[in-house]
Amino acid sequence: MFVSKFTARVCAFLCLLICSSPSFAQTSFGRISGTVTDPGGAVVSGAPVVITNSETQASRTVNTNDSGFYSATNLPIGAYSVKIEQPGFRKQERSNVQVSADARLTLDFNLQLGDVTQSVEVTAQAGEGINTTSGELARVIDTKQVSNLALNGRNYIQLMTLVPGAAVTNPDQFAVTTSLSATGQSINGNRGDSQNLTVDGAFNLVAGSNGSLMNNVSAEFIQEVKLQTSNFSAEYGRMSGPAFNIVTRNGTNEFHGAAFEFFRNDVLDARNSFAAQKTKLRFNDYGI
Repeated sequence: MFVSKFTARVCAFLCLLICSSPSFAQTSFGRISGTVTDPGGAVVSGAPVVITNSETQASRTVNTNDSGFYSATNLPIGAYSVKIEQPGFRKQERSNVQVSADARLTLDFNLQLGDVTQSVEVTAQAGEGINTTSGELARVIDTKQVSNLALNGRNYIQLMTLVPGAAVTNPDQFAVTTSLSATGQSINGNRGDSQNLTVDGAFNLVAGSNGSLMNNVSAEFIQEVKLQTSNFSAEYGRMSGPAFNIVTRNGTNEFHGAAFEFFRNDVLDARNSFAAQKTKLRFNDYGI
C-alpha cells in the first residue's frame, strides 16, 4: 500500500513538472557570440559589445565575462553591426553581419592597442558564417530569391524543392497551384507527410493529417526560408523529416510599402502545335 501511494505521488509530481515546463517552438531568431582578446591573446573581460540592427537601429549591449566571452541571443533576422569600444584599445566594428533564423554566428575580436578615437572597421561580412556550435545541415533561401523565383500560383511550398535531395512526387502542377497540400515532394527519401512546416516558429500543418497547410503565406510577406534537412536540434523533433521554417518580414524604422501583380493570360501564350486551340488561362494575383 505504501509503494502504491508513493508511486502515485511521484507520478503526480512528474506531471506537475511537465505541465509547468515551458514549451519551446522552432526559433525564428539568431545568436551572435564570440571571444574578445588583446594583442597578446589574453582575454578582455568587461568589454561592452554593442549589437545594432541596421534596419531598425535597435541596439543591445552585452559585456564580456571573466573568460572574455559574450553572447547575444534572440536576435531578429537581418543585418547587424557589432562594435566594441574599450579604453586603451582601438574601437572595432564589423558591419553587414547577416543573421538568419536559428543562426549561431561566432565573431571573435582581437583588440589592438591605441586610443578609442582610432578605429578598425570591417565591412562586407555578408552571408551566413561558419556554424561551429551545431552539426545541422541547413540551407537559407533569402528575400531576393523568394521574390524572383517563379512560383506556380505563388505557392511557397515549391521552395522546398530547391535543396539537394528533394524530389517532386506529384507531377500535377494544377494540384500544386490550387490546393494546400504539403505532400508533393520527398526530401532525402522521407515521406511527403513527414515535413515539419512552421511560420515564425508556429506549426503550419493540419494536425489531423500532417499533409495540408493551415495558411498559404504570400511570398511577398516572406523574409527568408530556412530548410534544415538533418542533424538539427531536439526542438525540431516533432516530425521525422526536414524542418521547413518560414520567417515573415519584421519591418524597419522607415515607412515603406509596395504594390504587386502577377499576370498570366493565354493571349500571351503560343498555341500547342497538336492542339486545335489554346487553353483558356486567366491568372491575376495582386495585392499591396
